[in-house]
Amino acid sequence: MKGRIHSIETCGAVDGPGLRYIVFTQGCALRCKYCHNPDTWKPTDGNETTTEELIEDIIKYKSFMAASKGGVTVSGGEPFLQPDFLKDLLMKCKSEGLHTAVDSSGYVDLEVADPILDYTDLVLLDIKSYNKEVFKSLTGVPLDRTLAF
Repeated sequence: MKGRIHSIETCGAVDGPGLRYIVFTQGCALRCKYCHNPDTWKPTDGNETTTEELIEDIIKYKSFMAASKGGVTVSGGEPFLQPDFLKDLLMKCKSEGLHTAVDSSGYVDLEVADPILDYTDLVLLDIKSYNKEVFKSLTGVPLDRTLAF
């Protein structure tokens, strides 16, 4: 299964519990004024890779993740913009016994997210603001989808 990623961090310590292998996916529908990764916005940028290539690299760090009670985090951009890629990667991680996390804005249709969540141990949901006007001003999109998620 192919997808587009921006970058990888092999021993991250802030994107979930323990040491994490973090995959930053390419593409995001939000345009947050204070985005940490604006270079992930354009879905056609980044590098095309396969879940097979990623899992081959991920398992090299399995002992570090196990010792620290860590795992794999898929961030972005917005991981749910590549739902088939995301689901396949998380399924492969679960088959290796790895803890999985998805860092998301929640700006996704529930029908898209629901089957992926079956393979997700933790969601790091980034709600920019609960105030609808502030949220729209900060992100460029309405709050409703994120709250529904």
